[in-house]
Amino acid sequence: MPSKKKTAKPAAKRSPATSKSAAKTKPAGKQTAGKKPAAATKSVASGAPMPARKGDLIVIDSSKVGSPPREGEVLEVIQGEISVSYRVQWPDGHQSLIAPGLGSARVVPASTRQRSTFT
Repeated sequence: MPSKKKTAKPAAKRSPATSKSAAKTKPAGKQTAGKKPAAATKSVASGAPMPARKGDLIVIDSSKVGSPPREGEVLEVIQGEISVSYRVQWPDGHQSLIAPGLGSARVVPASTRQRSTFT
């Protein structure tokens, strides 16, 4: 049986532009895992509402037209990883834990409202 001779293929020529552009590319920057930028650690967005504090009045608008809003006093602020929850005491004496969505509640600071006791 005749042996087959392997012939070497000529190496492909690279154009000078291709080799230079490959040499000029910069490696990707190092990613630091688990670290946040310094500006994002404790900054609050300018359009974001400030969370309520203990003693503030929280007003939740009714979803039904013509129904009055519900008002309650914030007893405790619970900071979660994603959102903020409030323990609220309502005028009828009941307490509940709420986590209002954007635009569903407004906060009246304790310093600007007349103090009424919910008992």
